[in-house]
Amino acid sequence: MNKITKQCLASLALSVMLTACDNDGDQIFVSQIPDTDIATSAGDIVLDENRLDMLALTVYWGDNGQISLSDPEVAAPLNALTNTLQMSVDENFSTAFEETLGSGVTSRQFTTSELNSAALRAGMESGSTSTVFMRLKSVLGVNVPPRYSNVITFRLTTYKIDLTIGTILDSNMGDTGRTLALTDRADVYAGFFNASSWENWYFRDPSGVIWGTAADPGKAFVLGSSAKCDIWNNWFPEPAGCYYTVVDIPANEWTALLIPSLTISGDLDGTMEYDRRNNVWSYTFNADAKTYNVNISGLGNQYNSEGGDGAPASTDIPVGFGGTSDALTFGSTASTVSFDVDTAGETTVLLSLADPKHWTLAVGESAPVEEVAQQVYLLGIVDPWGFNDYLRLYNEDTKSYGGCHYVDSQWGYQVGIEVDNWGDVYKMVDGGTAYEGSLVFQGENNITAPEAGDYIFDISLGSLYYKLVKLESVSVTGMNDDWNLHEMTPGEASGVYTYEFTKTAETPWGVKIVFNGDWNLFYGGNGNNGELCYNHDGFTGDNDFEIGSTIVLTVDIYNATYSYTQK
Repeated sequence: MNKITKQCLASLALSVMLTACDNDGDQIFVSQIPDTDIATSAGDIVLDENRLDMLALTVYWGDNGQISLSDPEVAAPLNALTNTLQMSVDENFSTAFEETLGSGVTSRQFTTSELNSAALRAGMESGSTSTVFMRLKSVLGVNVPPRYSNVITFRLTTYKIDLTIGTILDSNMGDTGRTLALTDRADVYAGFFNASSWENWYFRDPSGVIWGTAADPGKAFVLGSSAKCDIWNNWFPEPAGCYYTVVDIPANEWTALLIPSLTISGDLDGTMEYDRRNNVWSYTFNADAKTYNVNISGLGNQYNSEGGDGAPASTDIPVGFGGTSDALTFGSTASTVSFDVDTAGETTVLLSLADPKHWTLAVGESAPVEEVAQQVYLLGIVDPWGFNDYLRLYNEDTKSYGGCHYVDSQWGYQVGIEVDNWGDVYKMVDGGTAYEGSLVFQGENNITAPEAGDYIFDISLGSLYYKLVKLESVSVTGMNDDWNLHEMTPGEASGVYTYEFTKTAETPWGVKIVFNGDWNLFYGGNGNNGELCYNHDGFTGDNDFEIGSTIVLTVDIYNATYSYTQK
């Protein structure tokens, strides 16, 4: 059979009789749960890794949430049953993928990538074929035994993935191209992370489960999975730099060992320089043509759940590299590593850490510094088309841009990278919507525009995605060290908002403009007086006024500017 993705349509039947007693001892039982016949139109499903977003499987069942009780005087609560979809390669479901379904949900669709992930978590091996069993588990109450539907089966072939590599995702769950590698401990991944200040990120394990900060307790470095709980993004501490990062899934935690500097000793003696963007340490020297024997070592600062993100839990931890130049190891001590220089003269030796499975030390040239555009332009969000509407860069590593603009577009829009350059633009990949999707350079389709209104844009030319959120409200927070949200007043000009307040205290952490009451959507400052920047630390300026002053803050969310005036 051809290697294609087939759609499997099935319905799960459920017929249960659950009982409970009221306070008077009368037995009240579930009397009616409608049956549903099983039906399927497919036998085998072969998942194709080149069609990850293709619909692979649809499962549906009758609505068993509207139950009735034996006593007509007692009303059954709506959606009293909790349904869980179970999937396993074992007909006894001893190892199963489980997904709790929302109230009133009567179907579940899986894309190729989702079904592959679920199958691996259900016990299948990567790149294998197996019979898969699926059923619905229904629970009425804590003390009531669950009841199960009939079981449907189908043959499934998963695509092969590298089970030794986990992926670093950005704050929007886009692929950053960075990875961590499986260590000699099961489900523990590690590598060197070239983190920016307070960088937000998620981790996707090889089976496709996404790990972030568990919303409960909401503590830095405590992990939770998207499959089991609500999660926030992870975040690095304030110092940008080179972090030896360990994601320990069994322990539900991650750690970050900051390495502020490395020294090279032995045949050479000096301090190495760190290129954060390329995750490379380098040392330049006047070389002879010979073999050099060196030690590379330093002191690290350990961040973890014990110390939190404010300060390292421990400092001055010895670190060093060993092994061979083409297969370096990392640990608490350094050992001699040799490398060859073929030609005498000025030479640069590079310690390359980007590949978590292959750290190397070799002579080479430092990578050229890539220039990243400080702005991108939204061509066509209003008529006439032009380069007047722009977004400022907020993350150089991921080439991410953000801001607010008014949209009223008939033909869709494009993302330009240079003024008056109409050819070098990014457009939408098929399947995108007005609110999110993927980008492609010099593509065919304009990005679909939403209905007319103000929108918050988040665009990444590194991860190649766009996201829009409709603007509902604009608030300010942080002045006088007051972190309540204060709604701003729309001005006469579109996109302009004001807020009047009395200066009563110092503002230690700056001021932020928060959209829709959502702390993930905000303007801060970029260090330039009067300029706002999406997803940045708070901006300054109000501390220039005396205590007791009445101040008016004015912001222009379209042009990303702010100003203070005293009344």
